[in-house]
Amino acid sequence: MKNLNALYLIICCVACGCFWSCSDETINSDRTGVYPASIVCNDSVEIHKFVINIYSHLPDGFNRMAGNSMVASAIDEAVHAVPGSGAQAWGEGSWNPSTTRDDNFGTNYQGIRRSFVFEEELYPNIPDRIISEKGKKQLLAQVFFVRAYCNYELLKRYGGYPLVKHALKIDEDLNIPRSTYDECVEYIVALCDSASKVLPLSYIDGQFGRITKGAALALKARVLLYAASPLFNDPAKPSDHLEHGAYDPAKWEKAAQAAAEVIKLKNEKNINVYALFNQYDAFFYTLVDNKVVNKEIILSRLREEGNTLEKQHGPSGYTGGEGGACPTWDLVSAYEMKDGTPFDWNNPVHAANPFANRDPRFEKSILYNGAKWMTGRTIETFEGGKDKLGDNATPTSFYLRKFFNINAYWNKPSGVSVHHWPLIRYGEVLLNYAEAMNEAFGPDADPKAYGMTAREAIKLIRTRAGLTGNTDLSVTVPVNDKDKMSEAIRQERRIELAFEEHRHLDVRRWKIAETVLNRPVWGLKIEKDKDGNYTYTPQEVQTRYFDKSKMYLYPFPQTEIGRNKNLKQNSNWEIQQ
Repeated sequence: MKNLNALYLIICCVACGCFWSCSDETINSDRTGVYPASIVCNDSVEIHKFVINIYSHLPDGFNRMAGNSMVASAIDEAVHAVPGSGAQAWGEGSWNPSTTRDDNFGTNYQGIRRSFVFEEELYPNIPDRIISEKGKKQLLAQVFFVRAYCNYELLKRYGGYPLVKHALKIDEDLNIPRSTYDECVEYIVALCDSASKVLPLSYIDGQFGRITKGAALALKARVLLYAASPLFNDPAKPSDHLEHGAYDPAKWEKAAQAAAEVIKLKNEKNINVYALFNQYDAFFYTLVDNKVVNKEIILSRLREEGNTLEKQHGPSGYTGGEGGACPTWDLVSAYEMKDGTPFDWNNPVHAANPFANRDPRFEKSILYNGAKWMTGRTIETFEGGKDKLGDNATPTSFYLRKFFNINAYWNKPSGVSVHHWPLIRYGEVLLNYAEAMNEAFGPDADPKAYGMTAREAIKLIRTRAGLTGNTDLSVTVPVNDKDKMSEAIRQERRIELAFEEHRHLDVRRWKIAETVLNRPVWGLKIEKDKDGNYTYTPQEVQTRYFDKSKMYLYPFPQTEIGRNKNLKQNSNWEIQQ
């Protein structure tokens, strides 16, 4: 229980907001109305509260858009059950510098500032008798990581942005120009490197919600993967720029090497620090399994026990079910058969029973007509079925199951579950590694002895998924066929990381968003005849719009353009006066 108690301290502090609050003034301000800096530096509890407050700037993917919607409902993964959500507006192209959607510009700079306040004004004044030198350095390294993550959140949205490298004073010139894309990448990587040299692999006191060495190295690997990708590493644009980096094919190998560092991490007993969790569905609500920490978690945003998430995404046939993110027919069709071969609606056998014998991740991620769910009831999403009625009914005939616990029922009988949003998990690291290795060396080579080939990394993911064949893609990807492996890796990311806020960035960095996000998304009309037979008819349920001239990057908020005369707006987002 020691592990859980230590963990829940962090959960409660972040989820309930009971951490020390600080404003954007200097550290000498009386931030809570009670404690000046001199007292904080002499109180280990207040020091840790300050750091936990900085942790609160790490994102949470659950329902973070207007109307309790998820980013998945803005792309080709899902449709929000109730019309008019923030995700729907974003997906349909209703956003601009004055009406931003996925905007956390100010929040990230606030997190960056608070990290500098800790580094520059608190850290040097903490006596060793309060926190040991080693403990202080570990706290500072955690703060470095959060600073790196806040910078990454800016980078992934805007490309190059104004780099802030110290706590700005009131009398300083705040008209800071954007740094180039590569300069921003180098800065984030340097922060991750600094943090990783100090952070432990784990914490003796069991607070595995805290940032570790593996988290710092994994964030570095993700940033380098993005930097190597076509959107930011284009041979047609060889020079470094605000919106992209200088072209260098070696960036792929740097990304592979960084991911390999995470994969190779071992503890003092020479055992791998990370491994895939044995159950794909249970991973998202399991922190400890049989007294062993979930080794696939690298860093998660943790939540208290509850059933609110299940209710917010529950089928309408359950009293109080709010519908939430409803998976699209587009995504459903992308799941393979259990034997690892493609699903095909034109195959009469597949079409006759489309939800049978699919990739096991399908039924662990999506509630479909005929699935069993809470209280053992069968989901009914055919026309006139229990879960196709009411204002919150799914428009696609599917509901979201991923992340949620079948036992966390919000009505009688009731139950609760822990939930965690995976900011970084080992499954993603393997996929990042596979992509970078394939682009650098092809699917079947490891000339640098990083530890495995791209194909071998993908096999680990597909084997854990429970596929019974083609786990190494040998049926569909010939030896050394880099292009086909690239397609397969993109498909694997779509399935393995569905709804985890990767795809909206993936389709951008691969430069395919102009196709993927510029067409309607579909649902499935299911009709049941008097003999109990079903017919399935795809139908358009919502539009999507993507302007390739500007939507690969986000616009800087117009308020920031007004404040900072040196902040150059991203291409084609300028508002005409």
